[in-house]
Amino acid sequence: KPVPATPAEFTQRVKAFARYLGADLVGTTKLNPAYIYSHIARGEGEWGAPIELKHTHAIAIAVEMRHDMIRHAPESPTITESAFSYFENARIALILAKYINLLGYEARAHVDGNYRVMCIPIAVDAGLGELGRLGLLITPEFGPRVRLSVVTTNLPLLVNKPIAFGVQHFCSICKKCAVNCPTASIDMGEKRIHNGVEKWLSDQDNCYRYWRIQGTDCAVCVKVCPYSYPKAPMHNFVRWLVRRNNLARRMALMGDRFFYGRRPRDRSSFPGWHSH
Repeated sequence: KPVPATPAEFTQRVKAFARYLGADLVGTTKLNPAYIYSHIARGEGEWGAPIELKHTHAIAIAVEMRHDMIRHAPESPTITESAFSYFENARIALILAKYINLLGYEARAHVDGNYRVMCIPIAVDAGLGELGRLGLLITPEFGPRVRLSVVTTNLPLLVNKPIAFGVQHFCSICKKCAVNCPTASIDMGEKRIHNGVEKWLSDQDNCYRYWRIQGTDCAVCVKVCPYSYPKAPMHNFVRWLVRRNNLARRMALMGDRFFYGRRPRDRSSFPGWHSH
């Protein structure tokens, strides 16, 4: 029998519990049917079987990837950090889904290797960030330096609104991810309409081919994105500044190129325990 509570109470509970479990960001939204995959391609179930998901709401979860690991992209510390963040997402989402089951409602965790939904557009709808040129979620707190999971459910929830903090304009003038992409997989041009959505397009097959050659999930675009810098007084001030207007974003981009360069090169050593 479902536990009696209001949508506001349920929302407060699941968000607080997700944060207790270790989620750095969490948001809720109505589940858009367009973001449900049509057929099973990975994970449990028969390959190619149609996906039927009748849930009404989605909980988007983000876990930060540490800057001191991602700064080594595309080398091996990157995939170590990426895998760890996916693991943390899975742990949080699976426990949260079970918690919702115990409240008397349906829930499913969508985690790396076992997705039935598209995490990025759900996270955008849930107010965690904006979609950037590099094809990833850019958050105000960590930039694209996050990994995502989603819990879908029929639990009645309040929903967050999508946010805008200047990413669309900044990405249109920055192009740093596209300039530094080792396979030129990120479009340098303007947005285009794809499947009814206006966005910058990436050559995903070309990108994944490089992953297979490099042996990591690359993340050069994540490393060089100006939104990815770790929290520090100057970085925090610039984050506040770029929310203001187009002129502020142009000034911030000029400062980024002056201090960090158009094609930054990180010469720091790997962590001592990560020598290979």
